Amino acid sequence: MPLTRLRPGWPFRAACLAVFALCWLAMAQAAQRPALLFAAEADLQRTKAALAAGEPALAPALGQLREECAEAMAVGRLTVTDKKLPSPSVDPRDYVSRAPYWWPDPNKPDGLPPIRKDGEVHPDAQKGDVRTFEKLADAVGTLALGYALTGEEQWAAKAAGLLRAFFLDPATAMQPHLRYGQLVPGQTEGSGFGLIDLRRLPEVCDAASLLVGSPAWSAQDLDGLRAWMQAYLDWLQASPQGRQAREAANNHGTWYDVQTAGLALFCGKNDLAREALARFPARLAAQVRPDGTQPLELARTRSFSYSLSNLEGLFRLMQLGDRLGLDLWSLTPAEAGTPRKALNYLLPYLGDRAPWPGRQITPVGHNQGVALMLRLAAVHYSPTYEADITAVFGKKAAKRRIWLLYPPTR
Repeated sequence: MPLTRLRPGWPFRAACLAVFALCWLAMAQAAQRPALLFAAEADLQRTKAALAAGEPALAPALGQLREECAEAMAVGRLTVTDKKLPSPSVDPRDYVSRAPYWWPDPNKPDGLPPIRKDGEVHPDAQKGDVRTFEKLADAVGTLALGYALTGEEQWAAKAAGLLRAFFLDPATAMQPHLRYGQLVPGQTEGSGFGLIDLRRLPEVCDAASLLVGSPAWSAQDLDGLRAWMQAYLDWLQASPQGRQAREAANNHGTWYDVQTAGLALFCGKNDLAREALARFPARLAAQVRPDGTQPLELARTRSFSYSLSNLEGLFRLMQLGDRLGLDLWSLTPAEAGTPRKALNYLLPYLGDRAPWPGRQITPVGHNQGVALMLRLAAVHYSPTYEADITAVFGKKAAKRRIWLLYPPTR
């Protein structure tokens, strides 16, 4: 992704003035907003400056982002009160989701107790609140980044409205707990497995921070969201579901730490974030072998998908460590693998370049998480990983959002 140079002359001077004006406005907005969790302010400012200068290498990614913002503008209201799944709770604002891999026992008249079919998703799992939250995270993340890079106020207004409806409006705001997350049929409360439903909450926090500076998103809105996240974080620490997730050795434990560290940083609880990140070496020891395999995830029927998901969580934890000056990227625990080795193990199979040797009963989609890990690996480990981005995503590689969040420096 080489950056081009503008030629001297009046167009060059005009471009410089435009870049200066845009950078001044961007710095004013950046000074107001909280520190981001998964992106560096300096990177966003470099992206804005490059876009203002007409950098052609970033044009495909910006064009794709604009298309996705247009799609997000068409998204309707997203709230937990619109769920179609029966709930044991009397409060429609309680989050409810169905444990996806549990099916009725065909040998029982009422199907209870259900039987577990790992990797086989029951259709009713789509009726709960998990899809609603995923749509919210996608929409506000897209719109907020679009606003931060272009200043398009309609995108900020849409994102702000979605956030208020889901988290702040007294009539529709989700209660800050997951007591009914991933309910197993026949049971009245969820388990710690349900916490992974909201693994993208720290991304939502970043979206809210990117909206700061827009008239559509007030300081009161941000304070309200932070209060919601603090209440959820308190529940995460004290509840039986939270304790179960924290003690999980596999991807559930990883994503619990991502939520805890990310929300703690957003709420100004740095000591709690450090406590969560201090578990990182133990997570590696339990999860990653020296050869890069992840045995706890390889045991699943969707072993490639789960290996990728857990590794993405580890990359997210390393990013959060950066916010506290903790260099988790260079950590090499004795008798354990590293995220880099885990990525290298998965690398030959990304983009269907070689058949996956483990069990994988569903297709694997190479999403933003895969692009994210490869781009971060190029930044922190070796630039050679950039070639893998092209190999995996082909002609669409230049359209990936990663180039806007983590722009090339050369």
